[in-house]
Amino acid sequence: MLHERVVIRRAEATDVSKVETVARATWPIVYAGIIPEEVQRWLLDNWYAGESLSRALAAPGSSFFVAESSGDVIGFAQFVRRSAESAELTRIYVLPARQRGGIGTRLLEAGLAKCAEEGLKRLTVSVERDNRIGRRFYERSGFGEPREHSQDVRGFALDLVEYRRLMS
Repeated sequence: MLHERVVIRRAEATDVSKVETVARATWPIVYAGIIPEEVQRWLLDNWYAGESLSRALAAPGSSFFVAESSGDVIGFAQFVRRSAESAELTRIYVLPARQRGGIGTRLLEAGLAKCAEEGLKRLTVSVERDNRIGRRFYERSGFGEPREHSQDVRGFALDLVEYRRLMS
């Protein structure tokens, strides 16, 4: 397991159910005490159901990557072009048992390379204010200029922090 090869590649339609499995395994741990379970369930059912993920994979301006090990998807990230100059990292998750091994960084690097290839000048990401692990990840990865905002989801306010990273 220590020397297991992890490949970062573009997601394919056949990855949809595997991506959903990673999200459903990761969210209850990442968002425990931050997002109520019923809101998590609603978001997972709406954002990670097969049809929704299939649309996300095929969306214009979307770059969706997976981290694969021994045929299993163990992480994923989606980058969406928002303007002629910027993109947004809309989701990035790695299975809890596989975190802290550089997989998230490699997924981020794949997206940054794609953004640079497209001539984009900045990447933004919004993370829950109380998600300390996520915030540390972005701060260590060169994101800054935090700006707080909220997003209403079925009557629950997600308290978010948006970070920006300029392309070098």
